[in-house]
Amino acid sequence: MDPVVIVGGGVVGASLAYHLRDDPRPVVLYERDALGSGTSGDSVAMFVWHQSAPDRSSHRLRSRSWDRYEPLIRDGTLSFERIGTLDVAETREKAESLREVAGTLREFGAEATFLEPDELAEHGLDPDFGCGAMATPADGYLDPSEIIRYFVGEADVAVETQTAVTDVRTRDGGVTGVETEDGVRSADAVVNAAGPWAPTVNDGVDVSLPLRHNLGPVVVLRTDDPFSLPFIQFGDGLYFRGEGRTQAFAGKYGADYEDAAPLDPTNARSVDHEFYLDIDARIREAVPRLSGAELGNEWVGVRTLTPDGVPIVGETDVSGYFVAAGMNGLGITLAPAVGEFLATAIRGGDVDAELRSYLSPTRFS
Repeated sequence: MDPVVIVGGGVVGASLAYHLRDDPRPVVLYERDALGSGTSGDSVAMFVWHQSAPDRSSHRLRSRSWDRYEPLIRDGTLSFERIGTLDVAETREKAESLREVAGTLREFGAEATFLEPDELAEHGLDPDFGCGAMATPADGYLDPSEIIRYFVGEADVAVETQTAVTDVRTRDGGVTGVETEDGVRSADAVVNAAGPWAPTVNDGVDVSLPLRHNLGPVVVLRTDDPFSLPFIQFGDGLYFRGEGRTQAFAGKYGADYEDAAPLDPTNARSVDHEFYLDIDARIREAVPRLSGAELGNEWVGVRTLTPDGVPIVGETDVSGYFVAAGMNGLGITLAPAVGEFLATAIRGGDVDAELRSYLSPTRFS
């Protein structure tokens, strides 16, 4: 029996492998490097109930993911640090908008409040900066390597690392297999969960989807004294996230879809000097807890974006060719729900009609 082939060994590919564990067909997962070495490993690994533009379908997906994560966190299989998110309002207009957003999120069932400026100091922000912030206190961070190790370990799946899929073979409008550096393997279905390499895999089957990339620089900040810090987001895309007792990540979300473009994920990239200046200025004006922090490690991640900010998940016009890409920086948050949804679709089971339409690769046609 020909296998289901998964291209990509990040959190999405690992989740799909796990949710296909009862499929009668064998499952083979190909990863061009090591498991979790791409976008999953470069992320700051947040699970967020926060949404800047509330969407009920997105909240439903987050709820499904949390239903999978929460028991694993409770029994100690996965680690989770609940630190909360603060979305900072730098103008009165933004503050009013975030008050409304918080109300909508509460209607969805998320925990969300608006904090006045004098309430921000206890969370590490200068109360004189901005006009308050929306707080989603149940947000927190996980460990991507733990997630991938659990999903792959519980799945009955053959894993081929250091093996790039170089082409997808088709005949009569359907997939027949994949080509790798080691040869050709036949396949009953192929799933593109290749993260930033997804557009390249799509090119092999002439599937055109509106995926673009942006760059997410991250630096590690270290202090001598212990401190705590939530996930703090600013309107210009800068963010900070506490990490343990004496570290924090500082990053930037990068270009929006309209200003983004396809990139070669294999190109080496370094953090530019201007980013360091932006981080230093923001610490001095808004995040006093990081005053005097020293720079540690740095990296630049590559995120995959879609025009509407919603992942592309489902079968394409090529029979047997599925896509799970364009996570828009929410791979950790959405991976369990995406894997469950797509596994059901691949098995030909009944999937939620609303989510099928919401995630469909053909919605851009």
